[in-house]
Formats: sequence, C-alpha cells, structure tokens
Amino acid sequence: MVLFVHGGFHGAWCFAETLAALARDGIPCAAVDLTGHGGLTPPADFAARGVAQMAADVAEAAAALGGPVVLAGHSLGALAVMAAAERVRPVGMVLLAPAPPANIASVRLLPPFRADRFVAPPPPERAQRWFLTTNTDVDVAAYAARMCAESPAFLNDLYLRRILVDPKWTRGPTFCLSGGADDSPLHPAGQDEAVAAFVGAELEVLPGAGHCFMLGESHVAATARLLAWLRREDLAGKLPADDRVAS
Repeated sequence: MVLFVHGGFHGAWCFAETLAALARDGIPCAAVDLTGHGGLTPPADFAARGVAQMAADVAEAAAALGGPVVLAGHSLGALAVMAAAERVRPVGMVLLAPAPPANIASVRLLPPFRADRFVAPPPPERAQRWFLTTNTDVDVAAYAARMCAESPAFLNDLYLRRILVDPKWTRGPTFCLSGGADDSPLHPAGQDEAVAAFVGAELEVLPGAGHCFMLGESHVAATARLLAWLRREDLAGKLPADDRVAS
C-alpha cells in the first residue's frame, strides 16, 4: 500500500487524481486525513498538535492498513512521514516537495505563528501564489474553499526547525520529487535538493510544476515519475492489493 500524507491546510482530497491514476495501474494506495484536516473536526487541543502528533496519525493509519507500506508525504506531510519512519518501518518513502527537518542547518528560519489560535487558510490569491504557481488549470476558488485552518504547532515545528530526524530510519529506497516552478517564499530554492541529500534519496524535478503538483494536469507527469520509481525499485510487487482507505 502506498499511503499518501497531505501537507498543511490540505486533506486527503488533494491526492484524489493521484490515487485514481495509481489504482488504474494496479498500485494499491490510500490517503489519510491527519487530525483536524480534510473532513475531520479539529479537536480542542488542535492548536498544540505538531509534527509528532501528526506522525502518530501516520503510524496509526499505516498499522490499520497492515502489510508493507510505502509512505508518501507532501510538503509538511513529508516531514511527518520522516518523523513516522521509525515506527512504521516503511519499505520505501516518497517525499513530494518536502518540508526540511531541523538537521538541515542551511535552511532559514521563518517567523512563527501565534501558538494560541488556529491559522486561517490562505485566500485564493495567496493559495495560487504559494501552492499552485503554474497550475492554471485548477479552479483556485474551489481549491481554496476546500482548505482548512491549520494548527500553529504543526507550522511552527517547520518554521522554527524543531523536528530532528534520525537518518538511519530514512535510508531505505527513497524518492524525492520537486516542482521546477515551486518558487514560493515558503519553499526556497535548493530546499528539495538539501532534503534529498540528507535522506539519501533519488531526486527528480518536474519542469514547470508548482508546489502542489498532484493537482491538475501536472499530476499526470508526477504520477508517471512515481510509478516508474516504484517499478524500478521493485516495490510495486511488495504491495498487496487492499481497498481500505485510512482517514
């Protein structure tokens, strides 16, 4: 099973096209809504839930699916995937436009959010600038309407570089995919290369793709790259069919 983990403000819905494409190629896959995301009501302590708690969600979802799992995380979800690797022991990992762990000292700090309130999702104009960039085929208003408020702890774990990752748990087959046009100030140039080098991942770049390249037409090229890697690493045959979806 390939288990997809979304990033900040998003939910499992952002992988709908990817899941459908992989399923057509016979790859068992699922996506998880982290606590308080997607269609899930945020709990009372949502503002205090950071990467460690989201990584626990990933581990719980992987255990529920059972059997060998490839963890695939996008943006902040990739950091949660790296943090969950010790508990999950995945047969492979996929890091999509990944947020960096604190081990990468060259990545700059960002101003933190207030810890006592949820962070509102960005309006359509900012969502376009931060996440879609070149995804002009995506209905930005509909996309922004699906985004949810975010936990400041989750964002601040990244912005203040509070999450260290033990590289010995990320040394299995690992694939890093980067958007060539991902020029958001929240995702500076060179970041994906630094993460890939840290975890010993193979890195590929999607020319012209923005940060959320699993949306719109860019998902075709992204899914093709992922599928080719799964087959090249002989991981597709290790993933028994299963129609359960974690949430």
